Amino acid sequence: MIPIYPGSIINFTYDLKGSYILCIHLANQISVFIRGRKITLEAGYYLYVGQAFGSGGLSSRLHRHIRKNKKKHWHIDQVTMSEFSSIEGIAVSLNKRTECEIAQQLSKFETIISIEGFGNSDCKSCSSHFFKLLE
Repeated sequence: MIPIYPGSIINFTYDLKGSYILCIHLANQISVFIRGRKITLEAGYYLYVGQAFGSGGLSSRLHRHIRKNKKKHWHIDQVTMSEFSSIEGIAVSLNKRTECEIAQQLSKFETIISIEGFGNSDCKSCSSHFFKLLE
């Protein structure tokens, strides 16, 4: 994994692909809707694991996550579009499809809680791709 600062994403070559982790800070509690159920996310730090192997690669996907003004498409958009959220850090794994491996490893930590059913709609092996860091 390569740590990067959100402001430096613009330097990514357009065609770089890979998996990534977003470190997201919520300044206040928010509510999101996942598969018809309301989930309350408390203030604090969260990790979201994703991958970008489509058109535009990592640069396009990470820029999209950072933007507040966008059409809701993924579960994580409800979080990143909130006025109370900010992306504090990003780590990438270039040219590797490690999204599920990373999510499964994160779920093993006692100080990290899985938000069940969040961010893993297209995944059959993980219970979540979104996690709350305990303080």
